Amino acid sequence: MKPIYAFLLVACCCADLCAQVDEIKSASSSNSSSSGGGKSGSSDYDSDDYGGGGEIIFDFLFGGIAEWQTFKLRENRERYPAMISLDVMFQGALKPSSYYLFWPRIRGNWGLFSTDFRMNYLIEEDVKGFKHIRTNDWQVIQFNLVTSKFFTFKLGTGFMQEAFNTREVFSESAFLLFVHAPDQTKSLGFEYRFSKDWDSGANPRREFSVQYQHQLFNTGKLHGYATVGGVYQKYYNTIEVWGVLAGLVFRLF
Repeated sequence: MKPIYAFLLVACCCADLCAQVDEIKSASSSNSSSSGGGKSGSSDYDSDDYGGGGEIIFDFLFGGIAEWQTFKLRENRERYPAMISLDVMFQGALKPSSYYLFWPRIRGNWGLFSTDFRMNYLIEEDVKGFKHIRTNDWQVIQFNLVTSKFFTFKLGTGFMQEAFNTREVFSESAFLLFVHAPDQTKSLGFEYRFSKDWDSGANPRREFSVQYQHQLFNTGKLHGYATVGGVYQKYYNTIEVWGVLAGLVFRLF
């Protein structure tokens, strides 16, 4: 093979391997420019119009949520021991010879409520070394709607921040379903995330993951699990990222 042909072949391969990081940055920049960076709309209304009825609705909702929380903490906890728990996760995914994902993550659970924060790293290697992008994903509040011996269902809302370019912030929703053994030594989980830029109408990222967790050890209140599965992400409706998922989860309850 002539040297010039070998050079072109290597260059094409490198360009293909490093496409995701550069393409996501480019799509993010284009979206930021099209949205204009401004928030429109106002919330002008006469608060007196909502005074009496609003207070009644608020009292009803707050009272119902308080009762629901009390029920979960008192009765459901016997069936679902991890009702109050702290989860620390170190998970990653890879597509061979292309790129890597790394997910350091922490989640706190308290009855009806959870809060979940993770960093999503996408890492690629080219001839100049490694380059990456990161998003900060915080599900500020999740509602643990179902917490039984065999099923757990959560839905949540929060934000996704692109920690690159202009560091744009977008709203993000999440849905999580877990099917687990009564003693919670093993489980199969499904998670769907969806972020939205309400100014431009773009979808910065959609994500679906599935993972199996198996308990490795149990020492008092500390439980350790191994996880395997898969993840699929799509950035700005065009840029696809997927990989085989594995990692460790430490749960304190």
